[in-house]
Amino acid sequence: MIQVIIIAEGQTEETFVRDVMAPVFAASGIILTARLVEVAGGGRGGALSYERVWKFLRNTLRERASTYVSTFFDLHKLDTAFPAHAGSLKISDSGRRAGYLETAFHADVIARTGCRPDRFIPHIQPWEFETLLFSDLTTLTGTETSWARHLPALQNIRSGFAHPEQINGSQTTKPSARLGLLRNPGFRKVRHGPLAAGRIGLQRIEAECPHFAAWLQRLRTLAPL
Repeated sequence: MIQVIIIAEGQTEETFVRDVMAPVFAASGIILTARLVEVAGGGRGGALSYERVWKFLRNTLRERASTYVSTFFDLHKLDTAFPAHAGSLKISDSGRRAGYLETAFHADVIARTGCRPDRFIPHIQPWEFETLLFSDLTTLTGTETSWARHLPALQNIRSGFAHPEQINGSQTTKPSARLGLLRNPGFRKVRHGPLAAGRIGLQRIEAECPHFAAWLQRLRTLAPL
C-alpha cells in the first residue's frame, strides 16, 4: 500500500480528500489521509502562516520515512512569506504561477527538513477549492432545488474563461465570491463544497481543471517507498 498524507488548508479540503478523493484512490492501493495544521488557540486550518506550515510539514515528514506528504492550499490569499511569493506575482497565468510557487515551496521544505525530495509533493490550487465546482455547474446548482435559477448567470461567468482554474482570484471575483449568487439557502463552503464535488466526481473535475488533474496524476503514479 502507498500512503499519502495531505495537509489541507481547511475543513472543506479535509472533507473533500476524505470523502471524494480517498475512496477513488483506495481502489488502486493508495491510501490518502487529510490533516489540518494546528493554529493558535487550539484551532486547525485556515489563514496559514508559512512558518507554521513548514514546521507542521517537517514534523509530518519525520514521522515515517515510508509515507508521502502533499498539500492542498489555495493560491488566493496564500501567505506572502511562502517562498518566491513576490516573484510569482509577475506571472499572470494562474496555473503557471501555482507551479512556480510549488517548485520554490518544494525546494525550501527539502532544504530545511533534509527529507528525500520525492516524498514531498506540494499542491497549490488555482485559485481556491471552489474553482473545482465550476467544472459542472448543472450539478452544482442541483445541490439545492432553489439554485437552478442561478445556473445561467454562473454559466455566463464560466464562459469567460478557458477553464475554471483561470477564474479571477481577486477578493470580489474569486470563485467563492462568484458563488455568492446562490441564495436561499446561501452557499456554505463546508457543507455544500464537498457534497457538490462528490456529485460532480473526480473524472469531470480533472477534465476541466488541468493543474488539479496534474496533481492527481502524480499521486496515481507514486511508487512504494
